Amino acid sequence: MHSKMKGKNLISPYLYIGHACNNNCLFCSEADSKFPKKTLGQIKKEILSVRKKYNFINFMGREPTLREDFFSILEFARSKKFKKIGITTNGRLLSYPGFAKKVLISGVNQIGITLNGATPKTHDFLTQVPGSFEQTLQGIKNIVRYKTKNQSLLINFPLNKVNALELNRYLAMIEKLKIKETNILHVAPLSRGSEKKGMIIQMRKGGNIAFNSAKIYIKENRMKILLVEFLPCSLEKKARKYFFPCLEKNPQKIRISLCKKCPYTSKCDGVLKSYIKMYGEKEFKL
Repeated sequence: MHSKMKGKNLISPYLYIGHACNNNCLFCSEADSKFPKKTLGQIKKEILSVRKKYNFINFMGREPTLREDFFSILEFARSKKFKKIGITTNGRLLSYPGFAKKVLISGVNQIGITLNGATPKTHDFLTQVPGSFEQTLQGIKNIVRYKTKNQSLLINFPLNKVNALELNRYLAMIEKLKIKETNILHVAPLSRGSEKKGMIIQMRKGGNIAFNSAKIYIKENRMKILLVEFLPCSLEKKARKYFFPCLEKNPQKIRISLCKKCPYTSKCDGVLKSYIKMYGEKEFKL
């Protein structure tokens, strides 16, 4: 929940409660981070801190659904009358109908599920867990089937060099599943596993792939699509309105010379040092 920026602890509505994960994603930004196991009491205190500032909370951090007290956490959050309670998950436990139904009656009204590819081969390669694609896909299907019209489902697609060629197939697949909202995310080099050119796609190239695949869905109002962390200066001008920043502040981001003239500085926090080290800044243009 707390991120250190310029010596200050900032409270975020995105609360990390997970310390373990049943996937082992090659590009995971949290792979090098140590997540201490928080007690239920600690999490309740953090929920209260969030509630003082926000009427929205999202539980995330590795895989939150693995906690034995997961539903106790949701029940406590529900008692604090948040307008929105969300979870970000790999969706594998949601493949069990009973678990999915319990999540949906627990007060959660916003679910984000991450899908790493449009095929078992690609998804399971990236998660390093055979069968994870089928479980996640079944989890998505269960939520579509059991959720009410007041509960939203968002699918996250972390675009990288391994899955980029499957983006068109992915969009067609989730549309067939009646998904109305997806985020195409730029995978950031934030861990030893992801700090590789073989994994991280250049932002301008990835942004072009993402927008070219998404624009027909956007134009025909078939799906809400955001380009998360594809910085505006890496996108063609007509794509920039679909830029969306990561809502979690990252102290590793820096401003480059272009930022001084950029009209998006109020929304964009800059670019990661590790990305600049990998690809430089020549691709960024106003």
